[in-house]
Amino acid sequence: MKAFVLACAAAIVIASAGVVVLNGLQEPVQQAFSTSAVRL
Repeated sequence: MKAFVLACAAAIVIASAGVVVLNGLQEPVQQAFSTSAVRL
């Protein structure tokens, strides 16, 4: 039971770290898909 609780806690920590990292890497759609010929 202790190993299961530790595995759940580790999964939550890893998922939280992933959310923080991926939110930091995202760029707004206006920047990602804009070119000189596009008006948004």
